[in-house]
Amino acid sequence: MTFMKKYWLILIFSSLGILFLPAQLLWKITGKGLKKPSYLFGTHHLIPISFLDSVPNLYKAFNSCDVVVSEMVMDNIDASSKIQQAAIMPNHTKISNLITDSIQYQFVDRELKRVLKMGLKDLSTLNPTMILTMYELELYKKATGYTDNKQSDSFFQLVAAQKGKKVIGLENIDQQISILFGNGTLKRQVQVLVETLHQNESVLQEIIHVNNLYKKGDLKELWMLSNRKGNVIDMTDDEYAKLVDDRNADWVKRLPYLMQNSPCFIAVGALHLPGDKGLIKLLEDEGYRVSPERK
Repeated sequence: MTFMKKYWLILIFSSLGILFLPAQLLWKITGKGLKKPSYLFGTHHLIPISFLDSVPNLYKAFNSCDVVVSEMVMDNIDASSKIQQAAIMPNHTKISNLITDSIQYQFVDRELKRVLKMGLKDLSTLNPTMILTMYELELYKKATGYTDNKQSDSFFQLVAAQKGKKVIGLENIDQQISILFGNGTLKRQVQVLVETLHQNESVLQEIIHVNNLYKKGDLKELWMLSNRKGNVIDMTDDEYAKLVDDRNADWVKRLPYLMQNSPCFIAVGALHLPGDKGLIKLLEDEGYRVSPERK
């Protein structure tokens, strides 16, 4: 899941659990009759896998669990073809139908060619969100030299398979596609794409800033960053709810059953952990003790 949205919406006194949340990515879940603890780990897709070596007790926690729980199981053979189909805009719509201003069209075309080496004609039928994802990833790679194509949640699934651990997805591919490509109208997605390209320097700096916050385990700042309002490319309340809060509410209905049956290593995007509607708070509301796993 992405952290590409802005911040400065600091809600003083409104959520003390967020303001005093310790810097931590790995959390231990106990209580409510659990025979063995489960663990909750926040992932981030633009961090090298080697970073995991620096997280205290991470592998110990992973090895103590029988089941790995992720947002989606990555080895679904239908996933790639379904994503490719979903990335194509419906009803023969083309990007030229959505960017009608010739000056804006030329700007977007030049910027995509600069970064992706492909212009709007090459990408004409792709969903704007897919184009934006490709652009931001390549922008980051060019600026930082990042080459790691493995994401931490898929890494844990791979190791789980090697160790004979069961892997469970909280969502299926159709749900993921709806979240990735159905969050906002095509008009809104194009608006975000165009404005992001105009703000490419600040967007790149924010990606780097987010990565640094993640490495520090600073969930509080990541949460505030994701909730900024006022910029065109900031998520609306509805977009944030669909991307984060609604999914958390669904997941917390499934997690108790899974943890009761087997100790689980739950690896999901770090943005799902903090906030008054985040997994840490929701699990605590269910009666579990969720505590930072220290050295």
